[in-house]
Amino acid sequence: MTVVAPKRRRAPQPNVLFELTEGYSQILALLDGSVAMRRIVDDVPASSGVDVAWVGEPDGGDQIVLRHTVNTRTPAINGLVVPTGCGLGGQVLLRRRPLWVSDYRHDESITHHFKPQVEIEGLGAMIAVPMVYEDRLLGVLYGANRFEASFGDRTTQVLEQAASRAAAAAVVAERAKHAAEVAVHEDRRRVAIELHDTVGAMLFTIGAGIRTLVDELPSGDGLQARLGDIEQQAVEAAAALRGSLHALSAPPEQVTLGVALRGDCRAFTERTGIVARLITVTELPAMPSAHIRALTDTAREALLNVEKHAKARSVVLSVFAASNGVTVRIADDGVGLPTAGKTSEGLGLPTMSERLARVGGRLNIGRNEDGGVTVQAWVPA
Repeated sequence: MTVVAPKRRRAPQPNVLFELTEGYSQILALLDGSVAMRRIVDDVPASSGVDVAWVGEPDGGDQIVLRHTVNTRTPAINGLVVPTGCGLGGQVLLRRRPLWVSDYRHDESITHHFKPQVEIEGLGAMIAVPMVYEDRLLGVLYGANRFEASFGDRTTQVLEQAASRAAAAAVVAERAKHAAEVAVHEDRRRVAIELHDTVGAMLFTIGAGIRTLVDELPSGDGLQARLGDIEQQAVEAAAALRGSLHALSAPPEQVTLGVALRGDCRAFTERTGIVARLITVTELPAMPSAHIRALTDTAREALLNVEKHAKARSVVLSVFAASNGVTVRIADDGVGLPTAGKTSEGLGLPTMSERLARVGGRLNIGRNEDGGVTVQAWVPA
């Protein structure tokens, strides 16, 4: 009998492993806003030709804090708070366009709140460009030289490209953080439900059993008092459990909508076997609880319609800020809208529209490019 040795899988080449490791590191960096920002700023001196670089990150609505300094000699710049209108970066916050000065210390077009720090660091020419993503100002990227100079179009263009990447990285990290918070609180809510159904039910059963024993004992039996104490302890434990479960299942306001929609998607998938995914497109503003309920109730009704009528293979829920409010869009790839005579009755549109109208919202429904139905609910923020 001939024995054939199994073929060994060829080990990955070192350069392949290096590329995989680098790719994984880049993905992780995208999810960490601080790391991503540092990597982008680190490349600015080499790519643009400036001596020093740093970034101003938002701190409230009307100021930035200078961070991630590259090639500085002192800590004078790092941590400075720049209000709107002050210095070069403050002017960029105000005008939302690139600005530069050939000599920061003596230029009359800017305020000199930060002249001492600039002199300590030994800076001369300085350029600053806004970090903008979809009309959102997410900070200011700076470059500076240690001598007087003018900045040409190439330097400005390179810095604008870096600022665009930095803004995109900030948005990616922001969304990743929000998605992680939603997932954490959705898991906490699921744990709370499981504890309620198990431990809560167990405490109720114990209390009921003790009451039955007490009723069966002869009047004046010494065990009655002891069992009464145990019953009272069970009642107190149940009350403490309810308080803990409420705290465990109540998410912070900024992720309440995402947690509810994620839970609805999971329940829909478990119930029907149809894949339902939630995509949070933008950061969501705080909203009144009534507005959140209107959106979640509409989403549940729309998912119920998919379950009953759509014959879909997948559903995508997307949520995003738009038009001074928040929109939840439910899109399926099913058979599309029913006949005109059955649309309102079959899909429950009047109920959904009325629910949204009570909080100043509106509802749109139509066929999508996959042939299915898209339900879009909007409420003011």
